[in-house]
Amino acid sequence: MNSFLKLTTMLYVIFYLITSIIASIFIAHPIEATPSEKKYKILSIQHQDFLPYTHAYKGFTERLENSEHRENIDIEFYNAKSNLGDLDNKIKELSTRKDIDLIFTIGTQSTKKVSDKIKDIPIIFTGVGSPIDAGIIKDWKSSGKNITGIGTPNQITKGIWQAYSLAKFGSLGVTYLSGSPNHEAAVKEIKEFCKKNGVKFIHDSTPFKQKDGTAFPDDVVKDQLQKSLDYVLPKVDVFYVQASATYEKNFTIFRRAFQKYKVPSIGELIFIRKGIVMGVGPNDFIFGQQAADYAIKILFEGVKPSELPIDIGTKFAILMNLEAAKMVELPTGLVMPVLNSADAIYQRIDEW
Repeated sequence: MNSFLKLTTMLYVIFYLITSIIASIFIAHPIEATPSEKKYKILSIQHQDFLPYTHAYKGFTERLENSEHRENIDIEFYNAKSNLGDLDNKIKELSTRKDIDLIFTIGTQSTKKVSDKIKDIPIIFTGVGSPIDAGIIKDWKSSGKNITGIGTPNQITKGIWQAYSLAKFGSLGVTYLSGSPNHEAAVKEIKEFCKKNGVKFIHDSTPFKQKDGTAFPDDVVKDQLQKSLDYVLPKVDVFYVQASATYEKNFTIFRRAFQKYKVPSIGELIFIRKGIVMGVGPNDFIFGQQAADYAIKILFEGVKPSELPIDIGTKFAILMNLEAAKMVELPTGLVMPVLNSADAIYQRIDEW
């Protein structure tokens, strides 16, 4: 028994000495806390105010704010407010900044300018209708460089096809901004669609900018649009309205012309509350969310932009405005197929 007590006492002394030594080591050299994950800075750039851009940015930021990485992401927002000189200066500033880890561009102008100048920072874009025609990428599957994005090839004609499959029309009209890469690429795309499907295509254009690169005065823009619509609308069964901040700002001219000539309209989703009959197009909010998913892959998983394909933006929607249909006296036989296929139905025009 005495031997057992002696052994126990000895073991206790040894344990005490060992724990004392270990404690002294930790006091002298405390273990540092594991550093938190790196904080990344994302710069969001757009060249103007435009509702689809707002939707895309909201989808992008909300997805990141709801992700597990929200504490490790800081987003800086920049809007050039249609001042392309300021946009150029902002891009020049990036050459001296070392704190930007990724750039999110919204729209063709900002994406083109950023991708032409910035080669060492990952770029993700959305809101670009024709990135190949704009010279931003060469392939929808891989850019081969520091840029990727969310889009869908031939998105204009995919939307028009949805309308055509519901109500086969014999002629289609468009007015577009000459000098706009998106608009000119879209007209080329629509022309091919019409030729393939035996649809007569009537189109007219108004200048995108003056010769010195500045915007036209508002009264000149309104006059040009009115003349273009007066030329096209009497000749067509259906009119397609392309996405454009200029068109959004002056949509009253479109709506009055549709009412005057009793021509049903289809177009981008942003115009559904303003008076088009049928809205068809990509869901910019979801595209923004998908762009955020790409940002997480690049920043936290080490994926290169060139490894991420661009043509994954496939979520399209069909919307219908009943008051707009009534305004142009759309026949019931055409109303019902659209109603049955619509993702959402609007009862009235909100902005007369």
